[in-house]
Amino acid sequence: MMKADEATKKIAAENLIQIRMGISFEKILENVNEAICVVDEHGVVTYWNNRSEKLYGVDRMEIVGTDVAQFFPNALCLEVLRNGDPVEYVEHRPREGNMVIISSIPICDGDHVIGAVSIDQDITEIQRMSFELQEAKNRIKYLERAEEVIKQIHGNCGFERIVYKSKQMYDLIMIAKKVAESDVSVMIVGESGTGKDLFAYAIHEESMRRDQPFVVVDCSAIPSSLIESELFGYESGAFTGAQKKGKPGKFEIADGGTVFLDEIGELPLEMQSKLLRVLESHEFYRVGGVKPIKVDIRVIAATNREMATMLKNGTFRQDLFYRLNVFSLKLPALRERPEDIPILIDYYLKKHSVVNHKLIDKIAPEVMAMLLHYHWPGNVRELKNVVERLVVLADDNMITAQYLPLVIKNSNQKQGDNKITANFETLTRLEEAVIEAERRTIINVLTLTGNNKAKAAKMLRIPRSTLYYKLQKLNIAYDGQIHIDDLTT
Repeated sequence: MMKADEATKKIAAENLIQIRMGISFEKILENVNEAICVVDEHGVVTYWNNRSEKLYGVDRMEIVGTDVAQFFPNALCLEVLRNGDPVEYVEHRPREGNMVIISSIPICDGDHVIGAVSIDQDITEIQRMSFELQEAKNRIKYLERAEEVIKQIHGNCGFERIVYKSKQMYDLIMIAKKVAESDVSVMIVGESGTGKDLFAYAIHEESMRRDQPFVVVDCSAIPSSLIESELFGYESGAFTGAQKKGKPGKFEIADGGTVFLDEIGELPLEMQSKLLRVLESHEFYRVGGVKPIKVDIRVIAATNREMATMLKNGTFRQDLFYRLNVFSLKLPALRERPEDIPILIDYYLKKHSVVNHKLIDKIAPEVMAMLLHYHWPGNVRELKNVVERLVVLADDNMITAQYLPLVIKNSNQKQGDNKITANFETLTRLEEAVIEAERRTIINVLTLTGNNKAKAAKMLRIPRSTLYYKLQKLNIAYDGQIHIDDLTT
């Protein structure tokens, strides 16, 4: 009797579980995040849950009872019905912007496949988060690498801080290094923004005076009435407003080291004669002083003025010029060494990315072409400021033409470069953009000029020798000879 009662209770319990499980499964299947589709052995849809409707935009009333192939000809469950093997974790894009992982398994009755079930998991949000995480990691790595490059350059001494690639600059630096070993006066000549101050400091760093002061005097920024007291200092009570204890001048502070006289062409004639006496006698008097002060200094001067014209019209003393110009270094303008432009852009891109905590490692090829064609009247200083502006304004880790200064856009339009750059395609990384932009630009200019190298070099604003060098370097076909048409203008 007990056994009969136990059997009855067991059957009742199993029936109750089946009822409860049936209701539970239905609710679960309609509320899970996965899209679930069940087909019979003929591929007819027998179940299509709520999530399937949302993911694929197909109402269950349309698809249930219909061959799944009518809606999804390449449905994974059809393959499962054919071969009876489960297929798991297959990527699928049901529509633009969505990513789904599909798994499909057969439903068997013994050895006979009577249907299949597909479970589709929408991983779009997971993929987006993963992408953002990877982008964040890339940003950190890029900024870390960029910071290492900047630290390495700034941590270097002397000429190693100067960023360049051209042979012109290499030759100039080799000469400057030899000059640095001596103690002669140096005159650095070059347009504004070419880096005269960098060269002056590098010469000091490479000299025997490297451990002594390097004192900069900007002759253009000091009023003529104050320049004598700035250079030589003054004694107590030398003039109204003077400090009671007096004040040492730049020359006195620089004793044993180097004085860099920037913009020497702006020095008044009266001060030129006094400076000459100091250079020759190595002594001077403070303003209001009676006791000579001996100094051991090296003088490096720099100017962006045409000294030959100033000497001719008498605005600069010849004797002082010859005293300062024991050795002369002429820094080339940036437009005269265009191969340095890409590496300077790369350097300042990294530098300002680090400073502004932004990952900017892509640049539109047409932007690079415009930057390469621009004549850069402000030289490296202007390029540095332009790149800083682009980094600050750039979005989505890339630099596009919309943020270029109008002066660069207008300059390119005047030169007709808009025709040259119109066919540039997708954005690439900076290194690839540099090579591609340069190569395509040269090819298009040669096409426009009928393969006339002289005209092409003139349009590109580079020496003809540089053009031939680039033709070889970029593997642009030419026969290696200079023809008569190349010599025409």
